[in-house]
Amino acid sequence: MILSIQYLRAIASILVVLSHIAWKNIQAGGSTMHWWHEAGTFGVDIFFIISGFIMIYITANMHQQPNGVRIFLKKRFTRIVPLYWFYTLIALSIFFLMPEKVNSAGGDTQILKSFFLLPLKSEEDYLVGVGWTLHYEFLFYILFSFGLLLTRKMGNIMVSIFLLFSICYALFISMQDINYIFYSFLNVIFIEFLLGMLLYHLLRKIPVIHWSISILSIMVGIFLFSYFFNDHTLTSVHRIDTAISAFLICFGVVSLEYIWKVKEFKLLSKIGDASYSIYLLHPFVLVAMVMLNEKLKEVLPQSEYFLIILMFVVSLISGYISHIWIEKPLIKITKKLFG
Repeated sequence: MILSIQYLRAIASILVVLSHIAWKNIQAGGSTMHWWHEAGTFGVDIFFIISGFIMIYITANMHQQPNGVRIFLKKRFTRIVPLYWFYTLIALSIFFLMPEKVNSAGGDTQILKSFFLLPLKSEEDYLVGVGWTLHYEFLFYILFSFGLLLTRKMGNIMVSIFLLFSICYALFISMQDINYIFYSFLNVIFIEFLLGMLLYHLLRKIPVIHWSISILSIMVGIFLFSYFFNDHTLTSVHRIDTAISAFLICFGVVSLEYIWKVKEFKLLSKIGDASYSIYLLHPFVLVAMVMLNEKLKEVLPQSEYFLIILMFVVSLISGYISHIWIEKPLIKITKKLFG
């Protein structure tokens, strides 16, 4: 796997974990990291851009191939669904025993929709709250699979045109009266998958980029990230603003790939490997840590900073353990079942 993509996955998962830690801290009455509750969601922007990039990267030789669509979707299913179902089943068990601990931020928990990642109404939520991102991932996968029926060039163009249509529709047409199911397909969030595809083609056209340009791109992206999350705007559409800053950061990081190959950061690579497990498991960890802290408040230091650091470290370590002991075996078993 491309090292730069692994680093971006690590960064994205860390940002999301910090976002949810901030939210738990807010719920507990803490005053630290309030800004991170919103800013940490920037990790999702990076995840979606990575997806757009990787889908083109891994399907370079799959267009117009026999069973290409079936193989592509099977691989996506094997990679995403088994671990998601595993934690959804755990969330369902918790929901039956302690329903208030599932989706504590609010929302009408949907069991059937949770397992099949079906479209949600605004007041609904999945058993595993972060599943909403997987809903959009699979919509993108299904759309992308149709592009595999065409040549690589035409397939990518077709997918890009549909994504552009969805984005423009969401921007210029009132969505208030539209059915919530159609809203899933007509959403400005698809700009991030489109930018990921653009990133791949841009770096393919310019294979060698001076490191100074890459660093400048990262710095501008970080500056815009801070700018947009301090009540400023560039386009008046927050999702587009954050997509632009995420794109610049991703462009800078991926264009430094030749440097990463010389000097690999093992810790980031490991976190990147485990990013999906970290992403799915950390909400459970945070709830458990808050409950444990409450029960052991006479023993544990009652410090916001101590609890934040502890939640962060335990989230990453437990996610890595999940990656080794649960995610990998589940993928292996699913592959055997699919032959």
